[in-house]
Amino acid sequence: MDKPRCVDAAKAGCGEGLLWDAGRGRLWWVDIAGEALHGFDPATGDATRTALPCLISALALRSDGRILIATARGLGIVTPQTGEIGILHDPEPGIPGNRLNDICAGPDGALWVGTMSEGARGPTGALYRYDGDGPQVMMRDTTISNGLGWSPDGRRLYFIDSVPGVLHLFADGGWHRLRRFDETTGKPDGLTVDAEGTLWVAICDRGRVLGLSPEGAIVAQIDLPCEIVTNCCFGGADLKTLYITTGTFSMTEAEKAANPLAGGLFAVEMEVPGLPPHEARWPV
Repeated sequence: MDKPRCVDAAKAGCGEGLLWDAGRGRLWWVDIAGEALHGFDPATGDATRTALPCLISALALRSDGRILIATARGLGIVTPQTGEIGILHDPEPGIPGNRLNDICAGPDGALWVGTMSEGARGPTGALYRYDGDGPQVMMRDTTISNGLGWSPDGRRLYFIDSVPGVLHLFADGGWHRLRRFDETTGKPDGLTVDAEGTLWVAICDRGRVLGLSPEGAIVAQIDLPCEIVTNCCFGGADLKTLYITTGTFSMTEAEKAANPLAGGLFAVEMEVPGLPPHEARWPV
């Protein structure tokens, strides 16, 4: 693989929520801290930033082409051109201090939604599955629900809870602990899966993305010129470019000046392509 290159020096506070939109030929991502939606066109290099009315943390495609969003106010839909959002549902209106964090559509069209304790104060989050019957709790007592991704055959769901550093696997109707990350590996954040089943996990405090086998063993490493690495996904017409978001949220002004690419969007060409994102059929 090639070395990562910065394709948008956006200086995001916390880049996240990467989503490849093949219909529009555009990569979408968010700046959580900056309350903004970013877009990038690999064909032209065009990069855009649209201000949003509230915090937005993750994106998913709906089957009709609309973009679903996880926000501080609940699940919603965004209009990319204007930043206008419409809120659809909040799974936790009675839990103060919690908010949505990551979302991911499944092969059956269900939408998986993870919540978190703002500031990681405690295990008050959960993972939900939305289908035509509404939300179903799939896991409780999470702290920062993160890193959702599916295996190529759609039979395995990977899910990260960042604070305890656990990579969970949902398969055959049950949960299994696939790997625990420690001080050596760093803290896991977002993830994506390629067409051969390798997991690519952003390590938010080590400046790298790790490649893991489906069994959880480390098989590859991509080093970034930024310490805060938050998420990754495959995009481009052939799905062979791995896009990686970074952040600046814990950096001093001196550190930001010394590393002007921090908070940027990076791209690295890969040998194995990724998988197109599944599309959600919720809301029905």
